[in-house]
Formats: sequence, structure tokens, C-alpha cells
Amino acid sequence: MLIVHNHLGGIRYTKAFFVSLISNTVKNCFGVSAMNPDGPVQLAMEKIPAIDKRLGKNKGIKIKVVDGGVYMSFHISVMFGVNASAVVDSIKNKLSYAIEEQTNLRAQQIDIFIDGLTKI
Repeated sequence: MLIVHNHLGGIRYTKAFFVSLISNTVKNCFGVSAMNPDGPVQLAMEKIPAIDKRLGKNKGIKIKVVDGGVYMSFHISVMFGVNASAVVDSIKNKLSYAIEEQTNLRAQQIDIFIDGLTKI
């Protein structure tokens, strides 16, 4: 949990808030077809329906907040035929804007891993 203090008091941001903000922003970007798990453990957990429901939107997203900056990494699949570089640039721009708009924190580092291509 992150607590940001201002002249009115403190604002608490949870990891679930950042996961929800990131996953909703990324899923609404053109060219992104899916969020992927970030490793073999999460991939195995995804195969079990009861555990997959508990994972929810946290699929493949890692977040760290240090000194007022947000560091994040996640895995995605993109649609075949779209420019992957343009998709990544679009995601970075939208995420930076969304995080600064919602929290007044800066997105210091955004690592995006493209794990696969899907048919349109």
C-alpha cells in the first residue's frame, strides 16, 4: 500500500488499484489481444479454475512504487498484422497519462513483454 500526503490529508493506493488501472488501460489499447501470465507458476495456476478466479486481473502484472515513481512490467499478446512497436509506444503513452492523471505519480519505468501473436 502506498500513502501519498497532501494539504488535505493522506491518500492510500493499494496494489489492486494499480493492477486494475493498468489492466483496464492496456486491454483498451488497439492491437492488444490478451494479458499473459508472467511465468510458469502463474501459467500453471491459470489452468486451475478456482485459483484463476482469485488471480483476476493480476495476470502478468508486476508493480513497484519507489520514491513517488511507479515501476511496472507485464506480458501481452498482440494481434497479427499490427505494428508491435506502435502498440508498445501507445501503451506506454496511455499508461503514463492514466497513472499521472489518477494518482499524480510518475510512471518511471514501463517494461512490456510481447509473448505472442493472435489472429485478428
